[in-house]
Amino acid sequence: MDKKRLIDFCQQATEVSLWLVIFSIPISIAMTNIGIGFSVFFWLIKKILNKDWRLIQNPINIFLVLLLLISIFSIIHSIRISSSLQGIQKLLKYFTLFFIITETINDTNKLRRVIWVLFLGLTIISLDGVFQYFTGKDFIRGYIAGNRLCYMGEYSPPRLQASMHNPNSFAVYLITVIPLAISLALYYFKSIKSWIVSSIWLTAYFCMFHTYQRIVGLAFIIIMSLFSIIKKDIRAILLLLLIIFLSVYFLPRPVLNWMVNHPNPHDFFVEEGGRRLHWQAAINMIKAHPLIGVGINTFPLNYTRYKISSDTMTGWYAHNAYLNMAAEIGLIGLGIFILMLGTIIRNWWRSYKKIDTADLQAFSLGIFGGFIGYLVAGILESNLQYSNLAVLFWFLSGILVAMINLQAQQSPNKT
Repeated sequence: MDKKRLIDFCQQATEVSLWLVIFSIPISIAMTNIGIGFSVFFWLIKKILNKDWRLIQNPINIFLVLLLLISIFSIIHSIRISSSLQGIQKLLKYFTLFFIITETINDTNKLRRVIWVLFLGLTIISLDGVFQYFTGKDFIRGYIAGNRLCYMGEYSPPRLQASMHNPNSFAVYLITVIPLAISLALYYFKSIKSWIVSSIWLTAYFCMFHTYQRIVGLAFIIIMSLFSIIKKDIRAILLLLLIIFLSVYFLPRPVLNWMVNHPNPHDFFVEEGGRRLHWQAAINMIKAHPLIGVGINTFPLNYTRYKISSDTMTGWYAHNAYLNMAAEIGLIGLGIFILMLGTIIRNWWRSYKKIDTADLQAFSLGIFGGFIGYLVAGILESNLQYSNLAVLFWFLSGILVAMINLQAQQSPNKT
């Protein structure tokens, strides 16, 4: 095999490895890490053969460097250096994956293929969730439906989690990928194809509804409102209103009674105990080390030291991705991360307005909607701290930046 053919093979193998990563996120963390490992291996071989170690330029490179630096500095306050070094290792893994995605997805055909693999993953995990609903056990890993929630002395039905480790993670995954299917159904496919895609996202929504995770409901409202504003399309709002009506109608009685008795948004989303205690521990960590935090990847280790005296829990995450981040790498680290998000969103909007093909526009809007859904879910979940969900975030960020780069490359050719 000559050098050119070997480079082409490595390029194709890297792309296929990325398919494995995005497909396996809701199914197996081990498979996801294997996919990342293969993608890094073939990407490095290609780099060696090309003798080109430059990283592709993108709008957030500077923020990635700053996040890495502040994370390293945060080790100064770490109570367990080995855990913080593992945190740095994870961060480098996510950043490497991000660069591989932005470099590999360098034409519209590759973008289409990786999007369809993501859509296939949503389809399979949604069917698995429905199977779990009717049989009590998912068909991928044999997991039994998740824990019941207690509402004013009454328990909800079992919460769906499919093949994921808990219902909350399942809900975050679904709210991140469902917008892609909705965008395709509303703004690209017609006739029978639109109905087929709609049936898939409705199946996924059924599963998300039965996780009983409140924050994803808010995220769904925000996403559909954004779709309506961006597309200037009243159908998104009408669909949202219909789904809200049906969702309230089908809520289990214990959940509905609890909602009626908790009209205050703060009490509705942030229950007594639980998250309020986790947030207080995070705030105490931030107060102790506001600039660079208590050390990356040490929140659960520090929990006992910073919790209030009445809190009997140990070893928890903050159940808020942003408080968790601020506690570990400080307000400086959180500020850098927020600036990075703002840069991605601003550049996405500029590139989205220039897309002139229906499928790429629907892809772009759907991925962006999922990105927003993921960020909203982070208000009540430490999704950036869970391995598979963190990979999902950096994968979507990579796709968004890849689309921005693709549009930048195409725009000069149209002028």
